[in-house]
Amino acid sequence: MSNSVSTSAETFVRACIRGDIETAARLHQQGADLEAVWRSCTGLMWAAMEGQTKMVDWLIQAGAEVNVKNEANYTALMYAAESERQAAVMQLLAAGANFRDRNRYRETILMTMARYGFTEIVEKLIALGAEVEATNHIGNTALYLAAENGHVHTVSSLIRAGANVNVRNIGDWTPLMMASAHGDLATMGLLLEQGADVSPKNRWGASALSEAKRSVRPVRAAELLQQAGAQE
Repeated sequence: MSNSVSTSAETFVRACIRGDIETAARLHQQGADLEAVWRSCTGLMWAAMEGQTKMVDWLIQAGAEVNVKNEANYTALMYAAESERQAAVMQLLAAGANFRDRNRYRETILMTMARYGFTEIVEKLIALGAEVEATNHIGNTALYLAAENGHVHTVSSLIRAGANVNVRNIGDWTPLMMASAHGDLATMGLLLEQGADVSPKNRWGASALSEAKRSVRPVRAAELLQQAGAQE
């Protein structure tokens, strides 16, 4: 790549990062490639990461490829999701971005959004056909990640979509065990209402009850489980 082409790419991508549509449009008219890469990412990837929603919209309307991948095998949607840019995620989904791609940890966009508790996007992804029971590299599902991070509304949406409340990861942890470990009474209560089993033990011999007793709410969390039939 010549220095002039490299400089042109950097100038265009930097304009995308800033959200400077006027400059980006002028450079594009002068021949700047919409898929120009600077520091491993296209302008759309950077704009999505930075939450530059007007720029994201302009790039999409100008014809930027929403599903192009960089050398890290990431798309603009994946960067937007991991940067917690909800509006950009919704823009990219509306433009046809592939929500089935996985990151280096085998995590889908649904899992990422569930971890952050972005219920509206989770429900959008489910409506689009996202696989609710998909697992990452250690066997965690979207439901597990939502429960682990205390997002009870997201947990509820995933359960309504058919998520298995008793799913286990590679360490034999269930969503109830993880919610219990955090003393998350709301999530624990919802999981129990939806049939979560109180009896399983993980690879290290811990149960939901034993984890609850070590949580920040040991008495109330343990009582909730014991009322559901948990025993020592």
